[in-house]
Amino acid sequence: MTLEQMETFVAIYRSGSFQKASEKLYIPQPTVSHRINQLEKELGKSLFMRGKREIKLTPEGEAFLPFALKALAAVIDGRDAIELVKKGAIGKLTIGCNNSYAACVLPRIIASFLSRYPDISVQVHTYAANELVRLIKNKEFQVAITRYTSNDPHLSYHLLHSEPTMLIVSTSHPMAKAGKVNLEEALREPVISYPRETQYSKELEASLNQQNVKFTTRFETNNLQLIKWLVARNAGVFFYSPSYMQQEIERGELIAVPLQDDPFPRSQTYLMYYEDPLNSLDQLLIRHLKEHYWNLTGIG
Repeated sequence: MTLEQMETFVAIYRSGSFQKASEKLYIPQPTVSHRINQLEKELGKSLFMRGKREIKLTPEGEAFLPFALKALAAVIDGRDAIELVKKGAIGKLTIGCNNSYAACVLPRIIASFLSRYPDISVQVHTYAANELVRLIKNKEFQVAITRYTSNDPHLSYHLLHSEPTMLIVSTSHPMAKAGKVNLEEALREPVISYPRETQYSKELEASLNQQNVKFTTRFETNNLQLIKWLVARNAGVFFYSPSYMQQEIERGELIAVPLQDDPFPRSQTYLMYYEDPLNSLDQLLIRHLKEHYWNLTGIG
């Protein structure tokens, strides 16, 4: 079993035909067929169902696919590692991110990344989750950080960190010194929320409706900095992830109070990437996140 055989197998899977695979690999179609025949002979199983219009993987081919992908990825990682050693880590890293994460959490990640790789420049695109999916599929960039996953089979997600939703109040709020706060008591306060059409608002309403509790929304805005300003001035309370408030909490401007019988699903942040092999700079970022920022909050 050779690397060329596995590379050809993956190229056929991704392109859907022997002819397109030969064009992609810049080799004659008979060479493509010969490599696959030799691979199938060695494995003792057919890997493709060959139809008139399309080619599909057999069950054995589907079982073999993830191992072939991992093998190719490992070779690419090795080549990239050699190149990085040879010429140093240089170039432009382009990533996508949701607006709130980019404003509140990403700066310290980028700062530590650039302190380690000072010759890399970074470009960050901030969009909502559905737009990040579209841009990655269009190959505008390969890696993004998002709070929500999709069912797209071509995208992979890795949980970056997970934490509970807490009640965010000002330091002068009566609930600021509570060890835990009752949900119904918290909802007697006016609530600050993202706009009704956002995923956050829909999840908030769904969780509270399941508890059969009523609440009054006083302010709606998609600007997190404005929300923080409103909370700090006791204009209302906010249910959110404390990591997005870390700077304000450290400065003593806001307090994150745990909820008794917390009804909310854990707030999760994911690394999203396209299934094609990642380039060397994307791999460097992922490696940096694994080393320093997996389970960023230390919760979960």
